[in-house]
Amino acid sequence: MDNQTQSILENAFHILKANYTSSHPEVTDLADDAEFEETFSLPQIQRAQQNLLAPLARLEMEISWLPELSDEQISSITALMVSGDYSNLFGATEHLPELAKSNILSHLTQFSRGSNDVFHKLIKTWEEVDISETLDFLNENRSKAGFPNIDTAQLEGALRRLMTMQAKTAAIGVWALEKPGETMDQIVEYEVNRDPSSPFLAQFVRQYDLLSEPDLATLNNQIDDVIKSAEQEGANLNIIVDAASELLVKWDEINQPVQVYEQQQGHEEGRSKRVYEKLRQLCLTLANERGEYDHAKRLSAALLHTFPELESVAEVLRGDVAQLETLVEQKQQSEQLEPLVAACEAAKSQLPKVKRDLAKSSFSTARRGPVTDIYSALVSATSQPGDHTVAFLIIRDLALFINNERNDPETAFGIINGLIHFTRAAPSAEVREKLDEERAVLHRNWKMEELERNRGNVSGMSRVVDEMLVYARGNDKLELVQLKEKITQKKNEKIGYWVVIGGIILLLIIFGG
Repeated sequence: MDNQTQSILENAFHILKANYTSSHPEVTDLADDAEFEETFSLPQIQRAQQNLLAPLARLEMEISWLPELSDEQISSITALMVSGDYSNLFGATEHLPELAKSNILSHLTQFSRGSNDVFHKLIKTWEEVDISETLDFLNENRSKAGFPNIDTAQLEGALRRLMTMQAKTAAIGVWALEKPGETMDQIVEYEVNRDPSSPFLAQFVRQYDLLSEPDLATLNNQIDDVIKSAEQEGANLNIIVDAASELLVKWDEINQPVQVYEQQQGHEEGRSKRVYEKLRQLCLTLANERGEYDHAKRLSAALLHTFPELESVAEVLRGDVAQLETLVEQKQQSEQLEPLVAACEAAKSQLPKVKRDLAKSSFSTARRGPVTDIYSALVSATSQPGDHTVAFLIIRDLALFINNERNDPETAFGIINGLIHFTRAAPSAEVREKLDEERAVLHRNWKMEELERNRGNVSGMSRVVDEMLVYARGNDKLELVQLKEKITQKKNEKIGYWVVIGGIILLLIIFGG
């Protein structure tokens, strides 16, 4: 029976028009009548006769027929089956004994027409089958028919085989539907929430899984081919990752209900985990050996979408996706910043030109030259939304190089000042504060030399101090204010001196005249 599917209309009792009390002679006579009627083939009739005469084979027929139903009920049920009136047949099962009901429902799974009700009802019916009542019914009728009684162990074994056969029949019914995986997933999702310990559900999922093996084997081979393609030099990874993702979708359409069931049982579905393992290895190769972070991220995301039921796998994949997203962003940012880095490096060998450019046009694209190249690269690097702090830091490093390595605070100041006044984008608040501080220091270092050159020139010193006060901060500003006061005092003293001298000269002129 394990290799068969169930059809009540092929049961020996139906073929021979026998009942549960039919004796050996009666079965023989019924077989002769069936041959005469020619409704069924001779091999079918002979096999039916053998099944009803052999005690153990008869047991298989008894439990897979319509036990505990009256002749009138049996006639009505079989008439509905023969006519294909499946809607009324389903309704007729409502108050029937459980084992008979399960046999009818098993028959109906081949004609469910997209409705899941018959599958749910079949699963639940098996939870209500009463072995002791069935045993009493069978032994009572066997005594009347002159066949030996059966014991509980024999009946339990036969029922297990019947359950397997009905589960296989139901699984075949699912596979006959337009979207078998979707239907099975709906059934399993509902049933594991209702009663995950259902023995029929376990058999149902197992039979569905067995039927899915050929399709999954084909998909598995196609996934292997995709992986081999990805290993080829010059492979179009965009197409390959798309192909792998599509195969994962097809895999999930078939295998999802099995994954859901296994997860509910505390297990991880083995074939899916093996598919995950080899595709994750491809992700690692793409990321670690080839720097293809975006393709690795897309494939990891597809794996996570496909296998959330594999809990240990899902945890790893969530970490992979997060890490790869960071690497993708870093790579994109690096590629976006490469022209800016190149422009800054080129400027280091053209410092006199940088100095002249800044003096003539400040930090802009007004003139050709290294400053224009840096400015244009900065505009390009900050053209996309996001945090552009790194772009500012690259140019800041150039300014610090010019100040520290070339001892040119004036040019470094011009660059930092240009960054601060750049309006197309802005760095983080922390970096902006740092730039303000460094601009003040660079301006002080630049102007200190000019202040020193104007020592003794009160007007010149006053002018330089005024310029330094524009950018000075903190203690530097206080010291410059104090210096300004002293310069002003000194300037006033000189003015007073010349006023006195002028007055004396005026008096001499007056009195001398």
